[in-house]
Amino acid sequence: MAERGGWFGRFRQGLARTHEALSARLDGLLGRELDPAVFDELEETLLQADLGVRTTDAAIARLREQSTPYHLAHGLLDHAAHLLRMDQDDAAAAALGEAAGIAERLRCRPLLDRAETIQSAQPRTAAS
Repeated sequence: MAERGGWFGRFRQGLARTHEALSARLDGLLGRELDPAVFDELEETLLQADLGVRTTDAAIARLREQSTPYHLAHGLLDHAAHLLRMDQDDAAAAALGEAAGIAERLRCRPLLDRAETIQSAQPRTAAS
């Protein structure tokens, strides 16, 4: 009869350590400015986690294409609309202001139009 802490137990402990190390590396990347070094570190981390070259390349490519100012503004507008539905008007106004600022810098009329549409749905306060 095999002992409980034998080969399988050591294997599980090794997987747990790998998981902890991977989580720590990913946590360290979160919150940093998305520059080429972050993408390189993320790619290295995913490859070391045995995600495979094809899967890692696809994930990194998608993250790169969706980390543009346009996508950030679009996401902020989605978030502002959600916050308005949740009656969190102050937070919605902040997200909307950030998104509109990005849209203005990009001179992106569709984003500006969407920001105006969302803003017109925002309730007016007596002080406004």
